[in-house]
Parts: sequence; structure tokens; C-alpha cells
Amino acid sequence: MRAVALIIVLVALASGIAALMAFIAQASTTQPFGNELSDNLIFARAIPFAIAIGIAFGMFCASLTRSASETKPGYVRRFSRATVIGHWVITIGFVLALPTGVWQYLGGIINKSAPWPLYLIYRVHYIGAAIILASLAYFLTYWWITRHRGLLPPRGQWKSHLSAFALGLPPRLGRMVARSLRLRTAEAATTPGQFSFYQTAFSFPMWTFALTLITVTGLVKALRYLFEVPGPILWGASTLHVAAMVLLVLKVLDHLRYVFERWPLMAAMTTTWISDRYASAHFPGWRQRSDKSEAA
Repeated sequence: MRAVALIIVLVALASGIAALMAFIAQASTTQPFGNELSDNLIFARAIPFAIAIGIAFGMFCASLTRSASETKPGYVRRFSRATVIGHWVITIGFVLALPTGVWQYLGGIINKSAPWPLYLIYRVHYIGAAIILASLAYFLTYWWITRHRGLLPPRGQWKSHLSAFALGLPPRLGRMVARSLRLRTAEAATTPGQFSFYQTAFSFPMWTFALTLITVTGLVKALRYLFEVPGPILWGASTLHVAAMVLLVLKVLDHLRYVFERWPLMAAMTTTWISDRYASAHFPGWRQRSDKSEAA
């Protein structure tokens, strides 16, 4: 399996590089349009290759993770190396794509020009978007093969996790959430599993919604350079793309607030390990399970 996955990775990577070089060479020749439109065309044509590279690396990392059995006294592996690598790669994509995407709209609102040509801002945005797209394909493939679903409530326990999440909010806000979702706090789960109720019932679903929305609308906006897209659909995609971008900015800030208040979780996203004492105190359901070494 590992050899097959490695071959697929090499073929996908070589194909992606060859295609990208061909697109750049074509764009560098005399064209009846400017740099910005050339970059739009390159990004639109590079989308299948970005997805293919993500899928290939997801398959390869899943094959490596299955054979990992390393232990460390006093610690438990919180995240696999594949998850840590994917997390920091998609972080690079966010660092490139979010600020440039915000500026494209904010600059027009405040009527200010950046010290760089607009096409360079779009170019960096497209590079970040391609990294995010490849990372999403990577994570989906990796989780599908490893069958890991620790970031979601167990089947049939959505309401109990949502109720526990509502109980953890400030009282007034928690009551408002419970009423709006028709939750019964008496049925709230009491023992968090591998992730907290905040993460399983709110944070990860919000990430999923925002990333799905910005990916789908971004694909519509990009593919209009290759295929005809009706005006109303393009307008709706552009509007929702901006909404998703704002939601992602808020979610990034919320994520930073959460992890910096819980430094062991931040450290685990670098080292992959978390102390057994911290895991037992904050994730008792995970530590009580027979497969204690299972990593996300």
C-alpha cells in the first residue's frame, strides 16, 4: 500500500509541476489580456492538479500513519504527524489567502491603494487558495482512509454534545442557544472524548461550514474563466464568498483565543504529544477507551 501510494504521489506531483510550468509559460507569452487575467486562467486550470496532489499525499500519509506505533512515557500522542504537517500547510494557505482576500474588498471600501500592483495581491491570494484546496483534499482523503471521526460527536450524540456546549457558555448566552436549538441541558453529555464539547459541537462544524462555503463559491468564481456561468449565480457566489471570508476571519480569531488559553493543545500541534495528566483531566473519555494511543 505504501509503495503504491508513493508512486501515486510522485506521479501527481510531477503532473502538477509540469502543468503549472506549462500554464506559466503560456501566460508569459504575448496575450490579449493583462497579468491579472493571466493569473485567473492559471489558477482555474491548476485546480484539478491541486486537488489531485492533495488526494495523493493524503493516501501516502494515511499509509504511513497506520504503521506508526511510537510511545513516550508520561505522554499520549494527541495528533499524528500527518495531521500536524497538514495543519501547518493549511495555515500557510490561510496566511496568504485571507489577508489578500480581505484587502481586495476592504481596499475598495476605504478607497485606498496598496503599495503593490493589484495583480500581485491576486496572485498571492491564488497561491494561498491553491494550498488550502490541496490541504482540504489531503485531510478528506486522510480521514476517509484512516476512518477517524474524533472531531465529530459519536453517532446519536449530537444533541447531548450541543447541550454540553451550551452549558459551557455564559449563562445568558447558553440559555439562548439551548432555547433556539430546543436542547435539554439535563441530557447534556458529561464526559468529553478526544476533543472538548466546544470543539465537536461548535468549532469543527463551523470550520466545515465556512470552508465548504468558501471553497464552493471560490470554485464557481474561478471556473467562470473557463466556462460560462450565469450572472445571478456568479453574483450569489461572489456575495457568499465574501460572507465566508468574514466568517473564516472570525473563526481564526476564535481558534487562536481557544488554543492560546490552552497551551498544551497548541504545543501538541507541534510535537504531536500531550501529557497523560492533561489528557486525563480534560479528555477523560478519550483516556478511558481501550485504544488510548489513537491520534487524530
